[in-house]
Amino acid sequence: MNATTQIIGPAEAQARAVGRLGARRLEHSRRVAELAAHYAGLYGASPDEALVAGWLHDVCRDVTAEEIVRMAGERGVPVGALERGHPVGLLHAPVAAAELRAAGLDERVARAVELHTVGGPGMDALARCLYLADFCEPGREFDGLREVRQLAEHSLDQAVAAAARLTLLDVIARGRGVHPGALALYNEYYGAR
Repeated sequence: MNATTQIIGPAEAQARAVGRLGARRLEHSRRVAELAAHYAGLYGASPDEALVAGWLHDVCRDVTAEEIVRMAGERGVPVGALERGHPVGLLHAPVAAAELRAAGLDERVARAVELHTVGGPGMDALARCLYLADFCEPGREFDGLREVRQLAEHSLDQAVAAAARLTLLDVIARGRGVHPGALALYNEYYGAR
């Protein structure tokens, strides 16, 4: 850790989330933080870092499309055609990560926040725990989720692979473009088959 890195603990992360999110999104972030910490305890990541990442993962989610595109420009986050089509959904994570890096958040935690929506290749255990917690949090229900939740208690990699597969199937079924990070994550698990 360098001299400019700031330690943001779970209490400060929660306070930042409270200041930025509406009640519904705040409750979602609480559930994600708790589940991410649980997975971190199972799979060798830091539960405290997982709590921080969980509380902060959606701090830029409750903004308008215009605002998130502006914020992306200010933070140097690339905005392509895919992001322009779904700006809040695809940009809230990298914009939050850029903002949190600028505030001095540890790079591993910021990277987990950055990848929590679409994933990406080479995610460390913390990033996979957050990705999975956001996917599996108790407030969600959809086809296939029960299986992913069961896998998550026994194999981080199998659960992340199943979540990546379900995400791609959903995106394709909706007729949307596939984010390169989501495709790379899927290929990391299924490409050698």
